[in-house]
Amino acid sequence: MKRSSSSIDQELTNNDDKLYQESRTKMVRRSSPRPEYNDEKQKESNEQATALDQRVCDKTSYRLPRYSLILGSFSEPPTYVIHFLDSHLTFLQSFQICSLFGRVRIHGYTLHPSTFYSVYNYRTNSPLSIEFINSNTTTTTTTTFLPDIKSFISDIQLAENALFNVQQKGGDIILIRKESNNDLSFINIMREHQTYKNWFLESYNLFEQDKWKQLEQNLHIRLIETTDQIAVIPREVYISTVDHIINRWLNETLEDLPFVVLICGEKDMGKSTFIRYLTNRALNHINSTFSLTYFDCDIGQCEFSIGGCLSYINLDSPLLGPPCSHIKSNPKPDRLLYYGLVSPQTSPVRYLQYVNKLRQLWNIDQKKTNQKRSLILINTMGWGTGLGLELLKETICMCCPNVVIQLEDSIISSQDRKKMPDLTLEWLLQQPVFEPYRCQIQMNNKRQQDYDGQLNYEYIKVKSAAASNRIDSNTSKLRPRDHRLLATWSYFFFSSNLSHIHLSWSQLVHVSLLDNMNKNSIVIPDSLEHSIVALCSSEKIDQLRNSAVSINETFQLSNYQDEFFECLGFGWIEHCNKKTQTYEIYTPVNCLSNINLLVYGAFDTPDEFQYMFSSVKLK
Repeated sequence: MKRSSSSIDQELTNNDDKLYQESRTKMVRRSSPRPEYNDEKQKESNEQATALDQRVCDKTSYRLPRYSLILGSFSEPPTYVIHFLDSHLTFLQSFQICSLFGRVRIHGYTLHPSTFYSVYNYRTNSPLSIEFINSNTTTTTTTTFLPDIKSFISDIQLAENALFNVQQKGGDIILIRKESNNDLSFINIMREHQTYKNWFLESYNLFEQDKWKQLEQNLHIRLIETTDQIAVIPREVYISTVDHIINRWLNETLEDLPFVVLICGEKDMGKSTFIRYLTNRALNHINSTFSLTYFDCDIGQCEFSIGGCLSYINLDSPLLGPPCSHIKSNPKPDRLLYYGLVSPQTSPVRYLQYVNKLRQLWNIDQKKTNQKRSLILINTMGWGTGLGLELLKETICMCCPNVVIQLEDSIISSQDRKKMPDLTLEWLLQQPVFEPYRCQIQMNNKRQQDYDGQLNYEYIKVKSAAASNRIDSNTSKLRPRDHRLLATWSYFFFSSNLSHIHLSWSQLVHVSLLDNMNKNSIVIPDSLEHSIVALCSSEKIDQLRNSAVSINETFQLSNYQDEFFECLGFGWIEHCNKKTQTYEIYTPVNCLSNINLLVYGAFDTPDEFQYMFSSVKLK
């Protein structure tokens, strides 16, 4: 196989492998007890902690980092200059970080020198640690970087001191500053929210030394000890699995045939954490030749949108937090299809049609652009029994993966009937097909045999660390619905781009995706007040209008499942104005000219939304 960049790619891969090999022995460094530290007092203090704080308090380091030092700060608000020498540092809350020498990695992603990245470490999810990469394996040197660091740190004396320390002791210089989004509505609302405030607030235990104390006070972040029980530290099996996947992608992929990896497993197995780690590792190799696409087929806990959607997005920046930290309306995912439900149980055929449509859209879009050697990562639902297995089989058959990775609970007995089976090729051939879908696409028995028999994927089973952490931790856990609600809050309030618009309901086709038994299945303008809707577009708008029923001077389609709804974004209907026959809508979507469908589904709507938008200060 001819590859013009093969030698470069192989060198990149080898370097990446070396970085992980040399850092594995330093995955967690716990500070040694000091004479003045009273373990009995600490134990007594921990016993008095609340259940919510237990996870952090038990592992909080009341000692300073063993080697790293704060050299000073500059500008206002302050940016702190840290000489980073420990294997890990972990801060709670959110912040921005910059590595000056490119010797820092966060959840698999190697930070580019002189670039700030936002890290989300609130306790809704396990925090990500800052990991040091051995300086002998990096190409950036202090000699070549001398002119730049002085221009980057405005305090000349501080810049020279930072350079001196790196030249004498090695390590890296990292800059930590306040996350600008901290002051936006989403974080502020969550800190006052009755249900979620404890996940976004901290009781700070300040260090005695002034500089670390000042950092916590000024940036409102909390330095904790890095352990595998509290922070996300990639296990060796994760590292070796990802190494293998990336090597295959770099060396086997052609321009016209993507390398597809499907990740599956039961709920709470850590699929999202693993796929973000794989994503970040792959991003280290993105260039003019290689690209990365994330297919999100988990409608119950979407990664890049609020619940009830399927999407794909071409990624070029790391995922350093959960969905609510990187859900954005602008830019939205490259393709966003609104399914309208958070589970496919009541409409499984339509779910598979949406998965197939998403795959077709990627093929169409790929042909329109400069073709690259693509890695496609597919995130699936955590439904591992009964109908869920039938849907998973059809998804595998549709997407033709090169690799299937299954995260497995090491605690549940292999004989447990409720346990997800090993999704090997043998399982695929023995698992019954989902007959309603096969009938829908008119597939005969001969074609079915060819369809299933042509698959030949590598099956990799990985033991999940999430299960053992659940046993060791007494901490309460957010439910999937909580994560969906946080994603919804974030979508509307994370940015300052919220607009107040008016749409005439006579120009829209109203579509309900709810079952006819649902009292809200018939959409009347008044019933949409104080609700979330999907703002969609269709080229078949004339055909849809002809099929619609005219009710109260609106075009309506109830429980309509014959169309794929390409979503431009979401809006909150604050008021239905009967005099002007318009909807007053709050939305962060910028491009509104193509909206011709108003689609209503089973949204998880925060109860407080009806009181929030009237007090929003618009740009």
